[in-house]
Amino acid sequence: MADTLDEQEYNERDSQLVLSNSLTPKNSDNEDKREASYELRIVDKNKQTQSTERTPLVRTTDPDEPVPRSAWNTNFKRFRSFSVSHFTVSLVEKECQDRQASALLAGWNVTNLIQGMGILGVPYAVREGGVVAILCIFIVAIFCNITGILLVECLYEISPRSKQRKRVRSSYPDVGEAVWPGIGGKVVSVVQTVELYAAAVLYLVLLTTMFAQITSKYIPLTLNEWAVVCAVAVLPSVFITRLSLIAWMSMLAVFSLMSALLIMIAYCFVRHDQWTVNNIPSFNISTFPVGFGIVTFSYCAHAVFPGIEGSMREPKNFNKMMNVSFLISAVVKALFGFFAVLTFGPSTDQVFTVNLAEDVAFNTAATALVALNVFFSFPLPLFVVVETFDNTLGPYFPHLQKGRKHHWYWLLLTRTLLVTFALFIALVVPHFGLLMGFVGSFTGTCLSFTFPCVAHMKLRWKFLRWYHITGEIILIVFGIIAGGLGFVYSGKALVDSFRTF
Repeated sequence: MADTLDEQEYNERDSQLVLSNSLTPKNSDNEDKREASYELRIVDKNKQTQSTERTPLVRTTDPDEPVPRSAWNTNFKRFRSFSVSHFTVSLVEKECQDRQASALLAGWNVTNLIQGMGILGVPYAVREGGVVAILCIFIVAIFCNITGILLVECLYEISPRSKQRKRVRSSYPDVGEAVWPGIGGKVVSVVQTVELYAAAVLYLVLLTTMFAQITSKYIPLTLNEWAVVCAVAVLPSVFITRLSLIAWMSMLAVFSLMSALLIMIAYCFVRHDQWTVNNIPSFNISTFPVGFGIVTFSYCAHAVFPGIEGSMREPKNFNKMMNVSFLISAVVKALFGFFAVLTFGPSTDQVFTVNLAEDVAFNTAATALVALNVFFSFPLPLFVVVETFDNTLGPYFPHLQKGRKHHWYWLLLTRTLLVTFALFIALVVPHFGLLMGFVGSFTGTCLSFTFPCVAHMKLRWKFLRWYHITGEIILIVFGIIAGGLGFVYSGKALVDSFRTF
């Protein structure tokens, strides 16, 4: 049974594993090695004897980086490393249980991840869903917060002998594999990969729309031509293989997006004379599901929660950290969507920077910052996609594997094909908000509602009360119904857009 583990999987006689403070590189003469070994001291409580063994773990920082001399540099590099590398490592299913990050730093990670590109579609979601969409921002935040906590609980099992809670899984696919052996991990990995690849496509659509709008008076390029230009511009970033460089880029992307968000909200206040309650649309069942899909997509970050919890120095604070992070994110999303629609009403665009076109200064600043966010963020989701792609298909082409003479053929072919296919989707579906709603209705329903609850009920069934089970069933039903409606209506809206395109 998946809900119980054999006592042999735990340390016999309740042995303790103690990580030594020293980190000794494994094969230090080989600079390409990314692994290092920690010394594990196994202390038997009864015999009080010690033995040592070498266990490979994965570093979350680049071993080639020089050791910083000052305390400030040390803290800054640690901040940068924890802010992004745990996210990426957890998605490629590698260990990242350093247990060095504070609750504050973990909250920074969670808040930024659920406050990413998806927040740019929130104004359009409010336009489509009205006041109910604003309410939905808080409801979805509460539900995603709950399911995120449930997902992390699935990483643990209770030791049959000591009755202690022990972490036996490290990633979302591990949970899926425990629930559906043989297929569960693959299903979760596929849905996660679809979500990440969709994020890359949305970045491309967002960049194309902004550049086409801001240069329409100066550069006579069509939307499709701009899409090709943007795809060529981001293509080199896909060849980045150093996680440390991606970490730097992603950290800059976070600050760029925050700055752009402040500028857009400030513009709404500058245009406060246009505010009127009549700009907030009433509830419309035919458009609300689209807004729900966008809101759900903006909270899709469950894949990274296991990695973030694994990095926390005090995991017991994970639940509190999640509560605060989701509350802050929900308030920011709701205020941004409310002020945007209060200012522009039915004319709120799928890409909100387009609404700033009347003011050159605000428009240029917001577009430039969002563009920087896109350029710096684009490598991160595709980094995980290409890692999955390489691990899945690479073994079938051993002569093109890493370290072989012709490996660069593999890199050039696969990376170019992935960006080209993303460009094809961006050309066929050049609608940022609708595409976000369509993808969010599917991946959000699976990763944020259905999978965590199903896994929690199966793995923790004997510990659940009737009201726990009832609540989780309600979450599953809510996710399936709302996500299904969003998938259907977003798809219908996309089809209708093709007819008028």
